[in-house]
Amino acid sequence: MFVVGIVAAVTGIVLFHVALSRTVRANERTPIPFGKRPRTSPRGSAVMRGIGAGLIVLGAVLVSGYGWQWVMMIVIAGPAAAVTVLAMHNHRIARAGRSDAVS
Repeated sequence: MFVVGIVAAVTGIVLFHVALSRTVRANERTPIPFGKRPRTSPRGSAVMRGIGAGLIVLGAVLVSGYGWQWVMMIVIAGPAAAVTVLAMHNHRIARAGRSDAVS
């Protein structure tokens, strides 16, 4: 079950980040808020994020019998990378000074 858990988690992380990259491309000139909906959300990206999150949780549950450190690596790896991507995107937008955001 360990290998199945790792495969599920990696697949979930990949799906989550594919959806995130589509969202970043769709909001090329707009900051993406943390924890809120982006201004433009590509078709299917919410479903892809949901399936990805479900696979991440499934993977974490399947590897939980082999030690808590595996669960922590799976649960932290995906979201930490996503937060980093959003922070870099928002920093690039702010540095360029070309935000189309409505205040």
